[in-house]
Amino acid sequence: MNSHQGLFGGNIPQDVTGKQGENAIFIVYGLKQSNNTIKQVKDLCANFSALIRSMRNRFPEMQFSCTIGFGADAWKQLFPEQGNPKELKTFETIKGAKYIAVSTPGDILLHIRAKQMGLCFEFASIIDEKLKGVVDSIDETHGFRYMDGKAIIGFVDGTENPAVDENPYHFAVIGDEDPDFIGGSYVFVQKYIHDMTTWNSLPVEAQEKVIGRHKYNDVELSDEEKPQNAHNAVTNIGDDLKIVRANMPFANTSKGEYGTYFIGYASTFSTTHKMLENMFIGDPVGNTDRLLDFSTPITGTLFFAPSYDLLAKLGE
Repeated sequence: MNSHQGLFGGNIPQDVTGKQGENAIFIVYGLKQSNNTIKQVKDLCANFSALIRSMRNRFPEMQFSCTIGFGADAWKQLFPEQGNPKELKTFETIKGAKYIAVSTPGDILLHIRAKQMGLCFEFASIIDEKLKGVVDSIDETHGFRYMDGKAIIGFVDGTENPAVDENPYHFAVIGDEDPDFIGGSYVFVQKYIHDMTTWNSLPVEAQEKVIGRHKYNDVELSDEEKPQNAHNAVTNIGDDLKIVRANMPFANTSKGEYGTYFIGYASTFSTTHKMLENMFIGDPVGNTDRLLDFSTPITGTLFFAPSYDLLAKLGE
């Protein structure tokens, strides 16, 4: 499905390093206890790459992609013979003195991207039919590209992603360190709700100190200008410890609901977890992410996205 087969010994990764796209649908399912559950999910795994290939053949200009991931409990239930990826576990709540990163359930994740929402809907409908009767919807969120890639709060999102010359696959895809799961990726999702009234009451200069970047040109603040608790200071844990984000804004304007769907792909979940600890507990303790004064996570779930080759094997 991509040109990186040689990097992972034939274990082709799913599309975990792609850009956020123009539109996205994020779906989290819970498994039902049905006699057909395992069979239908395995059938989906067996046919997943073919379903994506069909969409891309039909709409070659639409930049379509979809990633599927499985939670820890679902993995053990569906694929007990496969063993467990080293860092796949149920995400545990991170509770700091002021902020909480909640843990919420989820068995299957779909991250669907395309230039047009109609294609995202088309594929979501196909998957829903494939899993009919064996899953319940836990959450479905429709994301959109806002302006020039900005979050709802008005700052460009994803600037800290690894650059092309840094090889994003190195940060997003499992290598030889977990040989049975080469080409896979740990996917962590959180749904954040923003307090836009309070946020918009801040002067631009104050907002910039919260984020650590200038609002209108996305240039990083100097070390002298940037507070220690700025968002990009707290989440920067070293050049060798990065993740690939594909966050998307979402909104329900009539209800006054504005948010960011955070989705991060990583070769090790420990990297993502360290960022979360820095944000919600602080390093040193108490130096928490200033952005959390305005943004509250209402979900938090970890998934594992197998390589295409392992997906096919899971479908056997």
